[in-house]
Amino acid sequence: MPAKYSTCLLSALLAGSALAGPCPLEMTAVAREVATLRKVEGSFSPPCRAIVANELREELDRKLRRDLPIQPELYLEALRRLGIVDGEPSTVYSDLLEFYAGQVLGFYDPGRDEMVVVSGERLGGPAMRLVWAHELAHAAQESRYHLPSRLLGMRANGDEQRAASAVAEGEALLVMFLLASPGSDARALDQAVEMLEGQAAAGLASARVPEFFVQDLLFPYAKGFSTVVRAYREGGWQEVDRLLSSPPPSTALLLHPNFPKVRQLGDDTLPPVPAGWEEVVSDTLGEWTLGFWLSRRFPAEKSRRLAAGWCGDRLRLVRNRQNTDHWALARRLVTSNLESRELTAALQQGLPGLLARLPGRNPPLELAWTIAGTTIELRANWPKPAGEDKNGRRLPATHGPAPDGSQPLTYLSSTTTTDFMTTGSRGTASLRRPGSTLTLAMASTTFMPSTTLPNTQ
Repeated sequence: MPAKYSTCLLSALLAGSALAGPCPLEMTAVAREVATLRKVEGSFSPPCRAIVANELREELDRKLRRDLPIQPELYLEALRRLGIVDGEPSTVYSDLLEFYAGQVLGFYDPGRDEMVVVSGERLGGPAMRLVWAHELAHAAQESRYHLPSRLLGMRANGDEQRAASAVAEGEALLVMFLLASPGSDARALDQAVEMLEGQAAAGLASARVPEFFVQDLLFPYAKGFSTVVRAYREGGWQEVDRLLSSPPPSTALLLHPNFPKVRQLGDDTLPPVPAGWEEVVSDTLGEWTLGFWLSRRFPAEKSRRLAAGWCGDRLRLVRNRQNTDHWALARRLVTSNLESRELTAALQQGLPGLLARLPGRNPPLELAWTIAGTTIELRANWPKPAGEDKNGRRLPATHGPAPDGSQPLTYLSSTTTTDFMTTGSRGTASLRRPGSTLTLAMASTTFMPSTTLPNTQ
């Protein structure tokens, strides 16, 4: 559901009604420089379109409603139910449109292989040249590796999508920096990484949108840039090209370069959508989102440390067809041996508050846990399994575990206890249809926030 958004939320959504016009001569010159630096073969000068700046907000709204797998307000409601954002969805959405529209300086649309220029853009001279270099770098990524288009194929895994988007943005920032400061040594590159992160954070500090979207926007321009700079220092453009052709499949691999192999969990590791319910989203949140989620209840440093125990996850969010205010969650989380019990304890302490809005106005929040080794199974208000009475008590079993291999779950009221049961692993059933993703990294368009422009003075 997301994509991006989240960081990449905007990245899908900027093609629209435009006024035809030739590319500025300055952009054509920058295209030649980018092609030389990145060794793009053949003709490289994407055509241009112009859009009117004061129509950008309406254009974003139209594109979001057309291109996202679910309506933007439902996406924001899902984030609210999960405790990731606060606020009434329609109000938050209006603020987001304003926020994103204010960040756009220009963008490349891989769907049409063209540069989109915002008419009357306030920047000029060296600053606008850097914007073009950044977006033309995305065009070169499409020409050589089809990376912007490939992001669309990652819609079932928002964590993978966020990681790949970060690499794409990091490489575009490196191209921009090297064209602005040719011959930069390792020290200058390290200073650029530090400067960019601080400058972007300061520029977004006063944003009137939920913190999730601010941090999600910062992630690719900070961690993505540092990852690409490290690759460039170690192996030059050859190592950077390896990242572009095969981006890390998880944010954990950006946060910890020596991270062990990620456990990719599919929808078949979760219970199927119950009868009478409909799926809202299914996604892999990843370490970065887990860390943000925990930071809503715990100090930032503790949240990052606990999230570093992430080794894989998958979640499914559903709502009742008859009572659409009643939502439920199923999640599987694989952790490292080192952090497993502490992370479990933190989740059990924090989730009653984070998921307080999940069930809606009427039913109380109920959490059920199954823990087997380093795998944590969570059910929040998930419909009771067959074999329980009307009060939620499990009826006596006469033949051991259920046919699907499940062990009994103890349903715990979030208002009465935070204890957990350690049992055998729960059986699974497959779900064939793909769901939406929570990050919405749609990436049919890439863009550069104005806050990432280096000081050209």
